[in-house]
Amino acid sequence: MSHNGGSKQRESVRKGTPDMEPFSAKKAGRYFGRSARLRCPVCGISPLFMSARRTESLSDWFTMLPGCPRCNYVYEREPGYFLFALWLINFGMVTFFGLGLLLLLDSMFELSTAQLMFFTLVPLWVLGIITVRHVKAFFLALDHLVHPHIEENNKPPS
Repeated sequence: MSHNGGSKQRESVRKGTPDMEPFSAKKAGRYFGRSARLRCPVCGISPLFMSARRTESLSDWFTMLPGCPRCNYVYEREPGYFLFALWLINFGMVTFFGLGLLLLLDSMFELSTAQLMFFTLVPLWVLGIITVRHVKAFFLALDHLVHPHIEENNKPPS
């Protein structure tokens, strides 16, 4: 039996192509660490989003770049790719946080219903807007970990 397969894999990793090692905690930590920094899950260098300083609108804030210019990894596979992440994960997180905040405010302060709604809803809108980038990044890392989409001609859409 030849041992060339392993050396070819190590060589491809050195050249910057995606690693094809089996699932491991180390690999998961690497992908989720990259997503926490809002970087490409494959190479960890290129950003997933336009920088906050260059963001001019909410659309710029929410829109992920088409792909990684360094390793050609396409971020959004198809239209609606991030709907699960946005509707289930982000909505669920904001809902549970809001419920906890509402119960905390109600138990600690004597507030009217209008005040409770205001002091609960405003932070939730801010939380939802701030966390949407990380939710998309973590979903992309999870998807790449479980089902990598690697092709030789994997190029970002123009």
